[in-house]
Amino acid sequence: MIRQICTAACDLLSSTSAMYFYPEKPWLAAAHLGNLITQLSRGGYGAAHLLAPALPSEPQLAPALPGVEDNVMEEVDEESTTFSSEEFIHMSSLLGDESSEYLFLLPLGFSRSTSTLDTFRVRPRQKSQLTEEVLERLRPIVNKGDPMTRYTDFVQVGRGGFGTVYRAIDPASGDAVALKRMPLHKRCKKELVINEIQIMKENRHPNIVNYIGSYLVKEDLWLVMEYVDGGTLTSVLVRVFMEERLIAAISRECLKALDFLHSKNVIHRDVKSDNILLGLDGSVKLTDFGLCAQLTKERSTRRTVLGSPYWVAPEILKRKEYDTQVDIWALGIVAIEMLEGEPPYFKESPLRAQQLIARNRYPPLRMPSRMSFLFHAFLHSCLDSNPRIRWTARELLEHPFIQTAMSLSVLPEAIRIARKIHHNTETVHASSEKMQE
Repeated sequence: MIRQICTAACDLLSSTSAMYFYPEKPWLAAAHLGNLITQLSRGGYGAAHLLAPALPSEPQLAPALPGVEDNVMEEVDEESTTFSSEEFIHMSSLLGDESSEYLFLLPLGFSRSTSTLDTFRVRPRQKSQLTEEVLERLRPIVNKGDPMTRYTDFVQVGRGGFGTVYRAIDPASGDAVALKRMPLHKRCKKELVINEIQIMKENRHPNIVNYIGSYLVKEDLWLVMEYVDGGTLTSVLVRVFMEERLIAAISRECLKALDFLHSKNVIHRDVKSDNILLGLDGSVKLTDFGLCAQLTKERSTRRTVLGSPYWVAPEILKRKEYDTQVDIWALGIVAIEMLEGEPPYFKESPLRAQQLIARNRYPPLRMPSRMSFLFHAFLHSCLDSNPRIRWTARELLEHPFIQTAMSLSVLPEAIRIARKIHHNTETVHASSEKMQE
């Protein structure tokens, strides 16, 4: 349908008045007009106007919003997660299941250019005792046995205050798997673990890190998932410049995952580059279902204030009812991440970032003039503060920007370059520290 609109718009824009604005590229005007028609049909106008400027380069502040208080999300504190530098696999997404009760916030003054790239800090909201009721609910849905005897060749690849991640081998198939070991006594809302397992078991897709099994050993829950060997998208985008056609390709794969989840009435609620894993085979997979929610006919929206502060949609911060469109906002922020190396407001404190997201209609861009028209149009389709105006995942798969995507065969080389840069940086740091000694 969107392609048909854009095709028809090309004919319309071949007129003298339209060509005045796009004398050599009528297809760009057609794309924007297609965006205009779709957004107007949903009641929106501002961003869709043919002569609307690019996303603002500076925040346009509005009066403070009622109900958005200083304690919307908690700040960072003491527990720290560290990662093995042996393979440079950023595993925060696998450790991030604790986001069911722990909002993963980056420290104040955090910069992705620092050596603390692979460090997360969290502070639990509250603590509660392990209940037999939760264990009784888990036992029927987990596998029997002990994963330590089921799998071999365990190698720890990540460890944090709330769990440990291992790479191991399944002797039956010879395939590598990822195992996440979580002490349940450290979880606040343990019943959300049940929700996470059930949704993962029922939803399998090529663009999702698929569930293999789970085990309950005393008070430890083990999640077994397919192993993705390229690390997170974060690990690449902070070290390698990503051109727009690669951004389009990665966005397309994420949209496939979101379209599938949304068709099953599942909201992910924590889409960000840390939760997008890349494979050395060129695959792109969405992971970490610790914040996901299953919508039903009886409960078609949610109001819980959850998410990572720089990616969270404004309707969540405003404590309005929301649905799957919050994932579309987050994906738009990820697209900006891929271009600029970090999400908007990343140099602000988490609290300040939340306030700006809630107040501004659009997030700012540092260098909007360097972006193509189609990329601007794509961001406008994802990042309107009115969720009714945002395109759905299925519609975005037909967006003209997504049609510019290059082959993902280039992705493995980008991963290798990022790893080499990381290795060289670590070598320089080690040499510098040795000289200082």
